[in-house]
Order: sequence, then C-alpha cells, then structure tokens
Amino acid sequence: MNMTKKRGMVFVLIGTVLILSALTLFLYNQYENKQAGQVSENLLDGVQKVIHEKKGTTSSQTEILDPKLPITEIDGYGYVGYISIPDLDLKLPVMSEWDYNRLKMAPCRQSGSSRTDDLVIVAHNYEKHFGHISKLEVGDSVLFTDMDGIENTYEVAVVDTLKPTEVEKVQNSDYDLVLYTCTYDSKTRVTVFCNRL
Repeated sequence: MNMTKKRGMVFVLIGTVLILSALTLFLYNQYENKQAGQVSENLLDGVQKVIHEKKGTTSSQTEILDPKLPITEIDGYGYVGYISIPDLDLKLPVMSEWDYNRLKMAPCRQSGSSRTDDLVIVAHNYEKHFGHISKLEVGDSVLFTDMDGIENTYEVAVVDTLKPTEVEKVQNSDYDLVLYTCTYDSKTRVTVFCNRL
C-alpha cells in the first residue's frame, strides 16, 4: 500500500470518528433537553400545588410585603415561584438559588426579588427552558408568580445579546425583571429586560 492510500485511509478514519462524535453529542444534547423538560414539568406541578394550597392563607397584596421572596422547599430544593411566558408557551418553576446542577432542572433566581423590582432569572438554553427567549419581542408579556400566589406582570422592553463579562448590565440594569441564557455556542448571553406593568 502506497503512502497516499495510507494517508487517505487515515483521513477517512478521522472523518468517521469526528462524524460519530458529533452525532453522539447531538443525541446527548437532545436527551438532556428532553429530560430537562420533563423534570421542569414535574417540579412545576409541585410548585403550583403549594401555591394553590397557600393562596387562602396568605396576606392580601395591599399589605406591606417582606421584600424577600418567600422560599418553599420541595423535595430538598427551594423555590420562589414560577414564570410564565405566553408567547413561547412556557411555564416553568423558578428555584431560589442557582448552581449548575439546579440549572439542569429548572430556571433559577440569580439575584433580586419581584418585590424590590430587581429580579434576575437565569436558565439553560434547553428548548423547554430559555432556548427560545431570543424570539421575544418588545411588548410581549412575562409573568412571575411567587410562592404566596402573588402574580407580577411584566412587558419585554429590550432583547439584547451580551458578553459573559457584562455582568454589571444584568445585575444593575434598572429593569424590574431580567431573563438570560447562553447562546448555543456559549460565547454570548441572550438577555431579556422587562418592566413591570
């Protein structure tokens, strides 16, 4: 076998390995996306059940509320409520704090509170999480219901793409609600800034 044929076989082998690796990664991402959607759906049921049970026992919205969001523990994890984005047909529980394991299950509060108008919620870009928030348009509605059953209605003001280093623009945005997720290449962040209605 001459050198050219050997080299050609090596390139074919390398190409085959790369294609199989890409296919494996694609299938794993699809599996992870499906799992995240199922986990979030199950968690949402638990969060909504707790809110429904508490609704008759909590104070009215006209009373002065603690600026800290109430946290309810369900199966070992804290939750602050759930988010609804009608234009994306999304309704997801929101965990009280974030880390990478929690992000695989549901969106997480990174900071702030709906009661102090500085709530920041982060999620993975799974299709069933925040994978489509870049499609939101100015004027679209976003709702956040806390664990006391208090519903907060927001309107999308700006949809932007930020660098990961632009933390200050997210944390101190002067918007009442900020949602964000990584782009698919993880190099930037799709960020949705909302104002309370």
